[in-house]
Amino acid sequence: MTNTTTITFILIASLLFSACESDVNYKGNDFPPKMVLNTIIDCNQDSHSLKVSESVFAFSQQKSKPVDDPNLSLLINGLPIKVKYNHNKDKDNYYAFDATLKPDDVITISGNSQPHDYVEGKDIVPKPPQVISVTPEWFKKEAFSYLRTKIKIKDRSNQRDYYRIVIHTKTVFRENKPDDIDWNNSEVLLDQEPLFKEVTGTLGDTNTSMFAIFSDELFQDKEYTLNVYVKFDNFIDADQYVKIEIHSLSENLYKYLRSVELASNGDNFSEPVKIFSNIKGGYGILGTFTIDEKVIEV
Repeated sequence: MTNTTTITFILIASLLFSACESDVNYKGNDFPPKMVLNTIIDCNQDSHSLKVSESVFAFSQQKSKPVDDPNLSLLINGLPIKVKYNHNKDKDNYYAFDATLKPDDVITISGNSQPHDYVEGKDIVPKPPQVISVTPEWFKKEAFSYLRTKIKIKDRSNQRDYYRIVIHTKTVFRENKPDDIDWNNSEVLLDQEPLFKEVTGTLGDTNTSMFAIFSDELFQDKEYTLNVYVKFDNFIDADQYVKIEIHSLSENLYKYLRSVELASNGDNFSEPVKIFSNIKGGYGILGTFTIDEKVIEV
């Protein structure tokens, strides 16, 4: 291609692309604000919180306002539970309730406030997971030590289950006692665990490493040993403790976390993902989980 031809091609391309550019001042119909209810319930605890806020359409002149009187109703297995106002933060109101929850309990939360529609969410408490054993194994790489944890779990029969891995660590020096040191939440490294390589519904190479969640699709009704690890700094004269938690998630909570992962995959050209909500008439998530844990000194 000659220089003259090249320059001509560049000029034509510039005109074409510049002709495709224009500023757009979007002004569409405003969607009316809806009530937003958010609560993720740890069923191993007796006290729980509920966040109430208002949705705002992104391309409008709306400004979020606090939902001051949401008329909240909370039922567990059809029986009413008292919900009390807790505190306010910015435009969000927080409420609290006390409840001791058991597997298969049905939780229903509803609200109604002007100008919002009636909203309702429902979830069922999952059965707790079963951690059979944890086998630790040290290995070193560069300036760090890594602890591989082989976690054997037993899946329940005749149902689809959803799980999450959470690992806490703490380093206790000789002058301290273990109870004096708080647990730190550690990043769970999953690249050597096959469960996170091929996940139904993923886009491209996306995996579930953001929340370390997975289903029993590949090992339903069986035992399975998870191969994950965490990183430690190298300390002399210190003891290392690890707390392994396996969470059993309700299906609603799993779908919510999974949709957040897919929406956050960093690919601007992938298909848009709608964040899962089980709040009818509004937005948000009512999800529950139970925990089994093991603490080991390594």
